[in-house]
Amino acid sequence: MVEVADDDFYLPDECWELVFKFLIKYDYEENNHNHCFKSLSLVSKQFLSITNRLRNFLIIKSLTGPYLPSLFRRFPNLTSLSISSEYLDNLLCQISTFSLNVTWLHLRNVFPFPTNGLRAFSQNITTLTSLICSHAWLLNTADMFLIADCFPNLKLLDLNRCLDLCEVGTNYVLRRCCNIEYLSLAYCMGLKISEINFELPKLKMLNLTYTKVDDEILYVISKGCHGLLKLLLSNCYYITENGVKHVAENCTKLGEINLSGCDRVHRNIVRSMISIRPSLKKITAPPSFRFSKKNGRPILYHGCIIVTPHRRE
Repeated sequence: MVEVADDDFYLPDECWELVFKFLIKYDYEENNHNHCFKSLSLVSKQFLSITNRLRNFLIIKSLTGPYLPSLFRRFPNLTSLSISSEYLDNLLCQISTFSLNVTWLHLRNVFPFPTNGLRAFSQNITTLTSLICSHAWLLNTADMFLIADCFPNLKLLDLNRCLDLCEVGTNYVLRRCCNIEYLSLAYCMGLKISEINFELPKLKMLNLTYTKVDDEILYVISKGCHGLLKLLLSNCYYITENGVKHVAENCTKLGEINLSGCDRVHRNIVRSMISIRPSLKKITAPPSFRFSKKNGRPILYHGCIIVTPHRRE
C-alpha cells in the first residue's frame, strides 16, 4: 500500500549489545523488574520520533488515500512524493490540504491528466521545483500550459515517454519556467525537436535519448545551452560527428556525453572531444569506437572515462 524508501544504516552488533546492556538493568533498590521495559519503551519512542522526522521520501499508491493524514503526521518533513494511482486527481487534491514543503513530485503512468489535482496542489504547495511526469501518453498542449502556469519555478522537468508531446506546449513550458536546469525529453518520438527553442542558458543536463535530434539541432543546442554539464544522446540515429563536435566546442563545461547507439557518429570523435573539451570526465562511445581489445570495459584516457560498446564475436 505504502512503500517508504530505505536508508542505508548499519550499526555493529557489539554496539547494540552495549546499548541494551545499559538499558536492561534491574532497579535493585526498588526491586523493579519492569524498569528495563520502561527504558526500552522510552528509547523506542524517541528513536521513532527522530527517524520519522528524518524521513523525506514517500511512495503513494492507489489505496493510500484514507491513511494520508496519519502518514503526514508521522512524517512531518516530507519533501519528495512519488504517486502511482488511477486516482491521481483525488490524491493530489487531498495532499494539497496538508501543510507540506514538497520540492520533488513524481507522477507515474499519468492517465488521465490530473488537471484539478495539480491546480489544487500548486495553489497550496508552492515549493515544488522538480516534476517527473513519465509515461503520460496523452499529454496535450493544454496540459503543458497548466504545468508551466502552476509550477513556474521548476528546475527539473522529466517528460520521458510522453509520446504525444507537442512543440507549442513544450516551448511554452521552457519559456515560462526559465530556471530549468535538468530537462528530459527522452523517447518523445512524436516531438519535432527542430521546433523547440533551446535558448536555455541555465540548463545543466539534457536527455534526448531516442529522439529525432540531428546535427543542425545539436548546433542550436550548443549555442543556447552553453552551460551544459551532461548530454544524453543514446540511440539518436540522425546525428554525426559534426554535430557532436559543435557541442564539444561550444559547451565549455561539458563533463559527460552519451553516444551509445549513435551509428552514424565516427569513432574518431572520442579522441577529438577529449582534445577539444578537457572538462569531459565521461564519454559513452558510439558503436564504431574501438580503443583496445577490452570489450565493454571502462577505459581511462587523459583523465576521461570512456565506456566502450560491446563487441559481438
